[in-house]
Amino acid sequence: MNIEGLIERCEEGLEYARRFGADRAEVYGEEGRKLSATIEKDDLQLSESHSETTIGVRAFVGDRVGFASTNDLSRLEEACRDAVVLAKASPGDPHNVLPEPAEIEPLDGIYDPAAEGFTEEEAVAAAIRMLDLAHSIDRRLILGDAEFSAEVFGRALANTSGLKASEQGSIFTYFALATAKEGDLVSNFDFQFDASRSVSEIDVEPITRRACENALGSLGAGKGKSFNGTVILSPNAALDLLIGLVLFQTNAKNCLKGMSRWKDSLGKSVAVSSLTIVDDGRLSGGVASSSFDREGVPHRKLPLIEEGILSSHMFNSYTADATGTANTGHGSGSARSLPGIGPTNLSILPGEGTKEELIAGVKEGLFVTRFSGNTNPVSGDFSGVAKAAYLIENGRLSRPVVGILIAGNAFDALTRISGVSEDRERIYNFTLPYLRVEGVSVTAE
Repeated sequence: MNIEGLIERCEEGLEYARRFGADRAEVYGEEGRKLSATIEKDDLQLSESHSETTIGVRAFVGDRVGFASTNDLSRLEEACRDAVVLAKASPGDPHNVLPEPAEIEPLDGIYDPAAEGFTEEEAVAAAIRMLDLAHSIDRRLILGDAEFSAEVFGRALANTSGLKASEQGSIFTYFALATAKEGDLVSNFDFQFDASRSVSEIDVEPITRRACENALGSLGAGKGKSFNGTVILSPNAALDLLIGLVLFQTNAKNCLKGMSRWKDSLGKSVAVSSLTIVDDGRLSGGVASSSFDREGVPHRKLPLIEEGILSSHMFNSYTADATGTANTGHGSGSARSLPGIGPTNLSILPGEGTKEELIAGVKEGLFVTRFSGNTNPVSGDFSGVAKAAYLIENGRLSRPVVGILIAGNAFDALTRISGVSEDRERIYNFTLPYLRVEGVSVTAE
């Protein structure tokens, strides 16, 4: 990666923006090289290599802002002109601001120089290892979709307030989506994901094995039961059913718009005391770990919910200025867009007891591996299909079931969590435990 060259282009962009009439400006650049190998329908399908550099320009004329981007560096001057033209035609807003420079502490462990030499052949070999492992576990297994990717990237930012920041990173991501087939019986699919920031820590086996074992376990599923009671959510199911609501409610922009029920809930209880949710942009080995956000604001560890109490919202520069609140460093997005607000590495802290111990405490319930449905982030109402689900009877998983609908309200669910497991799994930039939730409507079709 030519990080010094990227910094120079950002500084060059500032000069162009000033020349075209910008009072203030920000130029954000990204460059990256990505290798990937893909499996489809139990067969290696393709491998590819892709490199790209993108520059995004945010120009301010008074309190008006315009944005333009380009992935053709020969058109940087044009992009700067376009951003200024758009700013002059945009409505003003006094909260269109740039962050002031702050000390950014470099973050160790996000860049492995050995990743620069990682080859397409090595990516293919990793994907083949996943395929071979699935076949060795059981010939009934099918990897319907799987991918191994390796990426090396650089980021740089400069603004007219004097802020300059840059860093390099590397990341290896891999996922497996497995199903099992025996005669006319076909299991539900199971999806598992993991990642590494260094070559030496790449390990595709655990997620491949977990996806395969879960798929095998759902073979021969039958009709379930209807009841209102206990449901245990896997990390995947918890992500789909609950986390989107938490992110929506803690987004300061939604609070400003009056769309968040939690806009005035800081210091108040929003969940059970056993639930603590933390966002940490500097998490060691985190998928989204970096030293600064999309606007150059330093990342830090931020508790969102502490022992059930709402402790913070997520802010970028605009929302921090509009509310008179400290910026939390949650400016998100790429060089292709204006900064938004989003999480970095979001985790539910581990609780007490294993997944098996959560199950052992349930006389009658449902274990949900995946949730396919919708949670309304405003009302909290959710409904959908429990995929790869199992009946729980007398403290154990008794049998897999299909055609199960679950429904309830996510706000209520956060206050009805009766167990948080100590074991957790990573799905993209989320690290989540198993959650036992009471009072969920379960309907067997």
